[in-house]
Amino acid sequence: MNSEKHGVLVFLGVANLILCTLSVILSLPFFWRQYQVLQTWPESEAQVLRSEVVTQPASPHEQLYAAKLQVLYTVDGKPITAELISFQSQNYEQTAERASQFPVGSRHLIRYDPRSPTQARIGAGWNLRFFLVPLVMLGMGAIFGGVAAVLLISAKFLRSRKMRGGSSASA
Repeated sequence: MNSEKHGVLVFLGVANLILCTLSVILSLPFFWRQYQVLQTWPESEAQVLRSEVVTQPASPHEQLYAAKLQVLYTVDGKPITAELISFQSQNYEQTAERASQFPVGSRHLIRYDPRSPTQARIGAGWNLRFFLVPLVMLGMGAIFGGVAAVLLISAKFLRSRKMRGGSSASA
């Protein structure tokens, strides 16, 4: 019976270790992309032309809201207008609160892609919100890794207990 428990613990531990590894590996491109934005996309001051809460397609029984902004900024002396989604949530009040941080006429720093200047990010910086997706993925990996460690240590403990119990029974 103990060998069956040991096998199940090892199997589940290895499965969690694989999920840990996948989560970490999948988070790396997201971290890299955000890092590249901070390192290679120039900053510009943008003026908010429009700020509104809009509904977006979601599953049939849910409603998704987004803070949609239209901003105007200058790149190489040319005016650029871009549409940005600043926040998405199923909670209308949270989305409206985020949209209210960008009233029409206000000015904010944005980063834009120099190869495609209409691609811009507002709020890009070394902050939690900007790195949230890769951090969540990394956190999931840490949880899977912790579960894997507990399961594999438990399996090792169970095996060593069995070995000690088996050697004392034969003495």
